[in-house]
Amino acid sequence: MSQMAPPARKHYPKKKRLLYQELQDLPTKYSVIALSKMTKVRATQLMAIRKKFRNEIKIRIIKNKIAMRAFEKLKGVPGIEHLSKQLEGQCALMFTNISPFRLNLIFAQNKVFLAAKGGDVATKDIAVPAGNTGIAPGPVLSEFKVANVATRIDGGTIWVAKDTVVAKPGDAISIQLASLLSKLNVKPIEAGIAVNFAIAEGLI
Repeated sequence: MSQMAPPARKHYPKKKRLLYQELQDLPTKYSVIALSKMTKVRATQLMAIRKKFRNEIKIRIIKNKIAMRAFEKLKGVPGIEHLSKQLEGQCALMFTNISPFRLNLIFAQNKVFLAAKGGDVATKDIAVPAGNTGIAPGPVLSEFKVANVATRIDGGTIWVAKDTVVAKPGDAISIQLASLLSKLNVKPIEAGIAVNFAIAEGLI
């Protein structure tokens, strides 16, 4: 009776194998490992930082499971187990000799403001400025009314009568308000890279 062949080993794509190897090598070459959650981070922001600091910061968009497996091989790197526990959602890892404090300063200088979407939460007062909107009167007037924004018609366009706060910190932005803000080119959602967790020379 012939013996059953052993199960075939799972073949991982070259890109994943290279990432797995890099995630074992890079932590031993740099004094700082920083984790960033990729919520509302534009690809262009990441590319700009990669280009500007390519010799100082190695940025890797990771697959969490691959990173966890790689980090299991790095028991001797202080803090690596704590870092592994932070891997949830879409993450990026940064390997550098720049301090976490300076990293955050660099990232703060590269933040952008995005149009709001329904369900976004205001982090500060969102105001509609007084003045000419350049929008012709029509159904959109009802959107101003719902948002409690006083208007007047002058010269065939809608004017906002006074600066008006339409959302406070912690308020959820409705689909209707997001639509109005978009028409007014008000971009209230701050987006950028931030250091959510870091290991610096073994210290968390």
